[in-house]
Order: sequence, then C-alpha cells, then structure tokens
Amino acid sequence: MHSVIIAHLEEIERQYDVRVLLAIESGSRARGLYSDESDWDVRFVYVNKLDWYLNVNEGRDVIEEMFDDNIDMVGWELRKTLRLFQKSNPSLMEWLHSPVIYRADEDFLSRMRKLEPMYFNPIKTMYHYESLYIKHDKRYLQDSTNPLKRFLHYLRGILSCRWLEEHKTMPPVLFEELVQATVDDEVVRHKIEALIALKRQSKGNDNKEVDADLVDYAHKLAEHFEQTIPDFRPEISHNGDTSDLDSLLREMVLR
Repeated sequence: MHSVIIAHLEEIERQYDVRVLLAIESGSRARGLYSDESDWDVRFVYVNKLDWYLNVNEGRDVIEEMFDDNIDMVGWELRKTLRLFQKSNPSLMEWLHSPVIYRADEDFLSRMRKLEPMYFNPIKTMYHYESLYIKHDKRYLQDSTNPLKRFLHYLRGILSCRWLEEHKTMPPVLFEELVQATVDDEVVRHKIEALIALKRQSKGNDNKEVDADLVDYAHKLAEHFEQTIPDFRPEISHNGDTSDLDSLLREMVLR
C-alpha cells in the first residue's frame, strides 16, 4: 500500500502543481489501533509555487482527495501549517510525531522538530486530550457496555493527559508506546495490550465489552484530571517572535 500512497501523492502534486513536504499516516494505523479493514488516513503538508503567494486574495489552503482504494488524503498548505504550528495545534503536532511517514523533506521536518520545543503549548494540548476523553465518555460510553473501540480512544485521551502531566511534551502517537510509558500497574498494562490485540483482529471486535476493572481504572484517572487540570500551568517558552517560521516559509517557497 505504501507504493500506492506515494503514487497518489505524485498525482496530487501534478494535479494541483504543488510540492509535498511531508506526508504521514494520522488515523488508527498511526496509533496501532487498526484492523485489516481500516482505512488509510494520509495527511500532508504542501507548498505552492511562488506566484500563489503573490496575490491580494489568498487561495484555497487545503487539498482533500478520497480515493477508491480507501485512502483518504487531506493536505494543508505550508503557510496555513506554520500558522497552526505557531498556535501549537495538537493535530499538527501529532502529524509531526507520526510513526508512519510516507514522504518527508528532511530539511523541513528536522527544522520543524527543532522548533517544536519553542512553540509547543502543554496547557493547550492537555485541554485537547481532556476534551477527547470527555467526548468519548459522554457520546459513546455512558449508558453503554463500554464498546472496545470507543473505550480505547477514551483511554488514549486519559493516558495522553498523564504523559503531559509528567513530561510536558507531546505524547507518543503510537498507543502501545503511550501505554508502556504511563501505566505502571503490570496487570492493567497487560489487559490494555490484550484489548489492542483484539482490536487489530477484526472490526467485528469494535463493540466487545471491556473488563469492568479496566473501566474503573480509567474512570479514576479521569476523575484525577478533572481535579488537577485547572491548576496545570507549566511555563511556555515562546515569546511571540515568528522570524524563524518566516524564514522557513520563504526558503521552502523559493527552493
């Protein structure tokens, strides 16, 4: 499938006359929570030709293509990307940490990663993952049998908050890595790993009921964060100067 995705990226470059700087997997396949039936959610950053940037009115800054082979592609233009990076957009930060990279301009990616500590906002990211687990709890888990797929997303939000509480950096995208780093109880960790393995077997397992003790473990962690997140106020590095991002934009456009 990797070669098919590369071919689609090249097709997009020709069709839209752009250059792809970074293309990664962002969905369940990036998190290790996929089955053989899962779609591919490819996300990419692209740069336009110089003329695109020399207009009074800005053009469309998103490319969206859904291919017949279950490959969903969404791309953000570079200036849009850097503006979101400046705001420490959690989705974009996840892109930069995806374990599945299909295409990368090494200079662009390395510079983005070097700049990340200056722009990363742990408070904003903490609230992002809090909203993730609250959404899954209220929308899918309350008054239900805690379906496997939704519970894993609920738990991912909670454990991401735990990572942020301890490290104040971007949590791992790969769920197994996040579990290994944040769950100390060996019994609980093995139970979560068994759920991940079950999730990978088939979409037919998505609605399996989750062990009650594991649900209780997650709920207790969620209660902890409901009490502590309002006081989570680590220092933020960025001082408002974006000259480094301006330079990166110009260099990528003029290259």
